[in-house]
Amino acid sequence: MSFELFIGLVTVLSLVYVGISKFIQDKLTDKKAMTGMQAESKRLNDEFEAAKKRDDKARMDQIMKEQMEFLPKMNSVMFSQFKPMIVVLGVFLILTWGVGQIDPTVKDDIRLGMKDDGFGCDLKAGDGVFSACFELPADANIGKWQYSAKAINDGGGEIGHNSTYFLVGTDKVQNIYTDAPRGEAVSLSTDKAEYKTGDTVKLFASNPKAASMEAIMDNGTVFFVDLPFTIPILNVQRIYQPYWWFIFVSLVGNLGVSLVMAIRNKGKDSAGAKK
Repeated sequence: MSFELFIGLVTVLSLVYVGISKFIQDKLTDKKAMTGMQAESKRLNDEFEAAKKRDDKARMDQIMKEQMEFLPKMNSVMFSQFKPMIVVLGVFLILTWGVGQIDPTVKDDIRLGMKDDGFGCDLKAGDGVFSACFELPADANIGKWQYSAKAINDGGGEIGHNSTYFLVGTDKVQNIYTDAPRGEAVSLSTDKAEYKTGDTVKLFASNPKAASMEAIMDNGTVFFVDLPFTIPILNVQRIYQPYWWFIFVSLVGNLGVSLVMAIRNKGKDSAGAKK
């Protein structure tokens, strides 16, 4: 799958998600109950304020009793409104998981088992610094390569992850973005910052709790979308990772649908008022 086609697919899936989430909310949300609860809550508050102005303590006590009786009903209605969100969250997780599985910029990642045995490019056995070597092919992608290392415990579980980058065939880097670290701290380094095609890249990583390490190089391919504008406050114009693009399109789509529905409902209310 080409990179451009994948971006289009993620965009379409994001808009599909918007449609599904709106459908689920409309079908599973009891709008009548919510409207009735809001009206009852407003009535009690208004009557309490009116009684307070009259200094009618008997009526204030009665309203407070009604409010206490109303509270469980309100909580029940409020809780029922969260049910659609659980379903929507499930749909979101399924779609973003599927997007990650078909991401072409991940499919070509190079994975290497790192060693701490003193052989190959490992300098000293048992010093806690894991190493791996990779010879860049003659047709290696030119530009920035992200290098990540995953620290693994005795049980095979990931305990930490970190990323850095090196350059291939160039001394210029357009951006310094790398994946955010997670879990236990993992120290990373390479023997050089810049390489030529055909060079051997030496990768090093360490974590005192790691039983083993895995190196991952992105082969110089990474998902990104450049926006035609800069997002205010965040000062972001380039969006990395397909799930962030998915979230961004979903947010914009939700805002657009909400705006259209608000305009439509306002038009209906105006037409009803004229009648």
